[in-house]
Amino acid sequence: MKSILNVLLALTTVVATATLAGKLSMPPNFSEQAGPETVLRAYPLGVITKQAAFIHHGKAVRTLILPNGKEGWVYEVGGKQAKTYQHPTKEKQKHTVYETEPGNGVRTYTLVFDNKGVVIDVLYNEQGRHDGLTALQVQRKLRGEGTRKDEGDGVK
Repeated sequence: MKSILNVLLALTTVVATATLAGKLSMPPNFSEQAGPETVLRAYPLGVITKQAAFIHHGKAVRTLILPNGKEGWVYEVGGKQAKTYQHPTKEKQKHTVYETEPGNGVRTYTLVFDNKGVVIDVLYNEQGRHDGLTALQVQRKLRGEGTRKDEGDGVK
């Protein structure tokens, strides 16, 4: 009897997962070709779980705890490029090194997770810390929220 219940429970879980996966909108990829505002505007907040983020984006470069106590997964785009050079004294010996071209900055996207493991924001930075945008900012601006003087957004 227990084995039949376990099988039914497993089947129910599979069906529920497949149903949810079919309804889940996929986030945009982090790439050099896609503009940061385009990615942030299109990122579905409040629906992407850690598992879905991992499947879609792969393993993060690093994870961290943000100042607000939330977990963040950092993804890097651009910057270092692999180049292969042949050693000047040996014909067959080659070395691959990672170089940064002049003017190439590393873009970072940080997925911010709530306590339930769902993406609630995406932070974007290009030239170091605190100079970027967030998905909440971009999406709020798109909806026309935060544009009045009395909302404290600094517009006068």
